[in-house]
Formats: sequence, structure tokens, C-alpha cells
Amino acid sequence: MKKITKWLFSLAAMFTLALALTACGGNDDENGTDGEFVSNLPDIRVTATPPAAPPADVDPVEFLANIWQPTRPITIVTHVAPGGGMDVATRTFIEIARCFTDATIVVENVVGGGTRPASTEVQSRPADGYTIFGAAMSNVNNAVAQQWPIQDYIGGYYWIAKIQRDPAAIIINNSARDAGMDFNGILQQARDMNGGQIWAVPLLGGNKHFEALLTWQATDTMGIAMPFESGPLGAAAVLAGEAHVQMGNPFDTAGRDLWVAAIASPERVPGFEDSPTFAELGFPQLNDMHMWRGYAVRVGTPPAMIEWFQQLTYFITHHPDWIAYNAGNAIAPTAVFTQEFHEIIQETMEITEYWLYYLGMLD
Repeated sequence: MKKITKWLFSLAAMFTLALALTACGGNDDENGTDGEFVSNLPDIRVTATPPAAPPADVDPVEFLANIWQPTRPITIVTHVAPGGGMDVATRTFIEIARCFTDATIVVENVVGGGTRPASTEVQSRPADGYTIFGAAMSNVNNAVAQQWPIQDYIGGYYWIAKIQRDPAAIIINNSARDAGMDFNGILQQARDMNGGQIWAVPLLGGNKHFEALLTWQATDTMGIAMPFESGPLGAAAVLAGEAHVQMGNPFDTAGRDLWVAAIASPERVPGFEDSPTFAELGFPQLNDMHMWRGYAVRVGTPPAMIEWFQQLTYFITHHPDWIAYNAGNAIAPTAVFTQEFHEIIQETMEITEYWLYYLGMLD
């Protein structure tokens, strides 16, 4: 592979996962050489430089209006149900956007179907800038795992901006914690259950499934990854006793009787002070596990609209309310634009293919 994330690379070295991939046969003839995933993504360079703050004497509202002026409502389509991570992030994003633009921006939730219906809905609409795809890492995972047409479901988008980096969290219910369960207790339970411990993930072959695999490998344990379609449904499964553990994100515990037993963060996170990091627990190689969220539009969208939305995103992600919202949910509000986001998409595809071969889920 040309590029792979730091956490995957370090664990691949530790557990010789490359050997497992080789044993599965690779995909030298169809997708490139030595297992490299060829995405055929278009060149998405539209602006020479990422957006930045305008001069101090320039009003951000006027600055944006001089780039592009929407004449009707803009719809952000996301695959999650109301209350899901991308839904809440987008609604917060829209609320703060009112500080910078008079544009009407609304959310449309198109759920189910392993994220495909939402992407299909966006692709069915004109590339005129009035439909935005509120995407997450799972959208790319699924396109690769289900072998959907890459030229449409990934290459058909201009990936405008990554807005969040959400750390991985191992979650149990508060009653288990109160009874003395902690991360080491989870590991002991896994050993006692001899691989029968159930871990809730949104879907098989997705990022959370991969994070569970990484955790099991690092801790020399094993469990059963059980799909529950979304973070909130996975949280509900843990609360109902249908799963022992959720492989999720800190946001999944919001308003729920749940506790983060381990978090992928370089240090303890405000609001989650009683949740140790993987490094504290003796597994620093797991500290970089995370998922991303961001926005995309169809290829062919007017460059002025793309520039406008990227600049709006810059303003929003530097606003104190956005920073506070993310901090309250242990999310890093990382704004990444244009070519850098494109490279993250490519990397996500490569990681997904890597693990799917490891699992035997790709031919």
C-alpha cells in the first residue's frame, strides 16, 4: 500500500498482519500491485490553498456573500437517524452557520441500507451546490466492502471538508462499572467467555469492526462483533444486555447510562476524566483509533459554491460554540480541506480493503 495510518502500520508490524493479507491472495491483477487499492478518484484541486481567515477589517458575512450567494435552501443529506453523531454535528454546524450567512440549510436523514440510500439520493440530484452529502468514514467503508461502483459512490464526489476526528471508545453500562467492571475486567470476561463476548458495532466490515479487531489483537482476546446498524442502536444493545461491550465513540454515551472504559486519546479528556486512555492501560498502539466525519458534493458542482462552503466551514470550525460542542463530546474539531481530505479518503479505502482481505470478506 502507498499509505496507511500510523495505528494500522504499527499494529501490522506487531501482529504481522501483512502475512495474513498475503495468505488471502491479495488483488494484484485487478486493483494494482502488492494489494494497492486503485480508487480512480478525480483530481479535486479547485482552490490553490485551503480557506483562511479574511483580513481583520473584513466582515465574514460580506466576505462569504462575495464568493457565492445561494438562492434557495441547501440540503445536507446524511445516512444517520436524528440523534446520530453526524446528524447532531450537522445540526450544530447549521446553527453556528447562521452567524455567517443568511442561507437556509436543512438536514435530510436518509437511513438504512448500509448508508447506500443516502449516497444514492445525493447522486440522484443535480450537481448545483444545493445538495451536500454529510458523510462519515462508514460511507467509504461500505462502498469498498459492498463493492459498489467506486466511480459513483466515492469518485463521484468532491470531498469538501473533514470536520471531526472522533476517538474510539470502549463502552459498557454504568451498572457493570458500579459492580467493579473496568477495561481489565472486560478483557478477563472475554477470556472467561472463550470468544463469546459480544461487541456491538454498527456493521461488519466497517471501521468499528476493524477497531474491535485491533483491540482484540493488541490484548490477546477475542469476541463476537455483532452489527446493530448505528452508534445509538449499539448503545441501546449494551443497555438492554444484548451486547457486553460497544465499540463506539464517546458521543454514544451522551444522555445514556453508559461509561467509557477506554478512550483513544493522548491524555484524559475533559468530561471523561474517569475514562483512562489506552496508553494508560498499557496499549499505546491503540491510541490513534478514530473515525472521521465531513462533507462532500457531487463532482461538477460549481467551484464558487465549493469555495463558499469551504470558507463557511472554516469560520464555523473556528467558532467557540463549535469548539465547545466538540470538546464536550471528546471530539477533535479538525478542519481538513481539499487535497488533504482527498488523501484521507484514499487512505480510508486502503485500510478498508486491507482489513476486508484479512477477514476474508473480499475475493
